[in-house]
Amino acid sequence: MTVHDDPHPESDVEDQGLFSLNESVSSRAYVADIWKRRDFALSLPIEELQSQHLDTFLGNVWHLFDPVISAGIYFLVFGVFLGVGAEVDNFILWLVIGVFAYDLTASTISGGAKSIAGRQGLMRSFRFPRAIVPISNALGHLLSFGFQFLVIIACTFATGIGPSRRWLLLPVVVLLHSAFNLGGSFIAARLNDSYRDMQEIVPFVLRLMRYTTGVMFPVETFFGKNALIDFVVRANPLVQLINFYRWVIIGTDLNIGLSALALIESFAILWFGFRFFRVAEYKYGKA
Repeated sequence: MTVHDDPHPESDVEDQGLFSLNESVSSRAYVADIWKRRDFALSLPIEELQSQHLDTFLGNVWHLFDPVISAGIYFLVFGVFLGVGAEVDNFILWLVIGVFAYDLTASTISGGAKSIAGRQGLMRSFRFPRAIVPISNALGHLLSFGFQFLVIIACTFATGIGPSRRWLLLPVVVLLHSAFNLGGSFIAARLNDSYRDMQEIVPFVLRLMRYTTGVMFPVETFFGKNALIDFVVRANPLVQLINFYRWVIIGTDLNIGLSALALIESFAILWFGFRFFRVAEYKYGKA
């Protein structure tokens, strides 16, 4: 099914019941309504991915270039010029994992901030759970991450690291990461619907966070200097999620207690973000 931002009420859309949402439904019924429209939710990001870079020679290969170029720049700056690579085994792969995982979060939350504003035409034309909009945004970036993950796999073999039993836990890591990203996307979407400046502020905040989540250098660099900084860095679920990826793929050290905390935090952020977004359900699409 093809759905545009300013669609006409075609029969295939009506068949999915996009006009039937009751704004006062319970959370359970609301989630069930989203699940019923899962094909519709998935069609939006697929269509958007297919349309991106349509007029370029390399097409969707461009989805790989930004994180690859970022990883290359960070490797030169932190690995070569600053010598951080000497402190980390297999630094290039360690760095690529961190860059790709963080970019998934940054792109999902930034896209989530703009998602409601970008689908005004669709929301004015059809009745459906508005949460589908940030969910579709998150699915789109997750699909792009799937392509980017091929680069990580190529790097593992290029550096002499093959698959291990830990790789079986990759779906768990991706699930936790997606919960965190979707929760943040819900929060950013509602805030930006009320305060449009948020779509400019969110990317700035995410750029700052990149330097405190262990993407380019170990977070242990901060430890022992200030108790508050130690706590904030250790309690940051994104730090532990990136470490979880690295442990699964290359076998770096993993703190089980902090990983369990990241699990709780990720689903708590998803729960809060969903509730926070739903409170303003009736407002979306009326701007």
